[in-house]
Amino acid sequence: MTGDAKRAMWSQFLGFGMDAYDMAMVIVLAPVLAKIFASPRLSEAWQFLMVALLYAVTMAARPVGAAVFGHYADKIGRRFLLVLTIAGVGIMSMVCAFIPTPAQVGLVEAYIIFMVVRFIMGCFFGGEYAVGHTFAIEHAPQRQRGKIGGFIQSGFPLGYAVASFIVLGVSLIIGENAMHDWGWRLMFFSGVAPVGLALYIRRKLVESPVFEHAKKTGTVDKMPLITLFKPPTLWIFLQVFAFMTGLFLVDYAVYQFIPKILKGPDKFNLIQYTFIYGVALFCAFIGYNFYGWLSDKLGRRRLTLWYCLYCIVLGIPLYKTLIWAAVTKSMAIAIVAAILAASLKLAWGIIPAYLSERFPTKTRSVGVGVGYSAGALVGGAGITPLVALIHEMPPIVAIEGPSELWLSASAVLTLGAIITFLSLLWSPETKDLELS
Repeated sequence: MTGDAKRAMWSQFLGFGMDAYDMAMVIVLAPVLAKIFASPRLSEAWQFLMVALLYAVTMAARPVGAAVFGHYADKIGRRFLLVLTIAGVGIMSMVCAFIPTPAQVGLVEAYIIFMVVRFIMGCFFGGEYAVGHTFAIEHAPQRQRGKIGGFIQSGFPLGYAVASFIVLGVSLIIGENAMHDWGWRLMFFSGVAPVGLALYIRRKLVESPVFEHAKKTGTVDKMPLITLFKPPTLWIFLQVFAFMTGLFLVDYAVYQFIPKILKGPDKFNLIQYTFIYGVALFCAFIGYNFYGWLSDKLGRRRLTLWYCLYCIVLGIPLYKTLIWAAVTKSMAIAIVAAILAASLKLAWGIIPAYLSERFPTKTRSVGVGVGYSAGALVGGAGITPLVALIHEMPPIVAIEGPSELWLSASAVLTLGAIITFLSLLWSPETKDLELS
């Protein structure tokens, strides 16, 4: 581990943590934002889905940013674009804090403005992932790529957990009414601080040694984005796309719908549910690091095949435990459910290493970014309408009721685990491959 490798690792850990921090503000504050930006004439379930759609729009924008920033990262280098993407994230964090409310401009107008801002933010986050993860893994020693990738990826649940606990702390200080009035703006604005730290670190980064090698050997592609969609790289992209789609369905089937299950008038209040949510994410932070380290020993492919089967078995029991906790208002049961939920996120610990190992240097940034973000588009952005569709099926409504979404989410989780499992059947083991 050279000094350059450590700086690259910490830079992306912070950058990805900022990604999560911002996204968490939409989900953790969903009960608050639903009362502000969704029509009061809608049911509670549909109010929540309207906020979830804002999250989905951010995910849908990621492939755009990944394609643009990833293309130029493979063409001119990674370092400059790392600074550009994180600066864009900081600017948009401030913009989110000043979005007008329906009381100021009207319900439809406020909602559209919020969607546009979230779309632009998603573009920068798509570029951040495409360039940053590739850059860090290209600096990493071969036998530690899984461990370092797990650490980088763990910035995401830690960012979520930090956001959850900050919302919890501020809610305790100012109260839930103030959070509805102006506290949510403060939460978005608070994301500027980690961006500043990431910018400071990235000023001292040096270019990726793998990209420098490609320049010296004349293997830099002039049109990486076009090359990505030509065989044989196209087949790699399609496998990665299916892999990421499945993982996103699993991930958001759990974390996007925990707030709806746990929080309510007869369930946990904002402060209690935020604490539970934060515990789950902190456990995921530890799990990512462990899973990445273990993949260096056992292999990314074999480990994740077993993980998919685990998700299928645990799906419905997890949601039933969450409901049990909410109905009984038992914090002990809720913590158990939070740990179970965290265990369904472990496979994300291999993502930086695995995706970087799947693509050659000349299309690595654009391949990692677009492959990841395209999976987010279908799996992350598509989960809200998919859960809504399943929720409207008469047999599902008969079991989960008109206001709950647990069985709908469980069905999507199982589907995602199956897709991920099948995608890995067309993947080689990658842990021993040379990136250059």
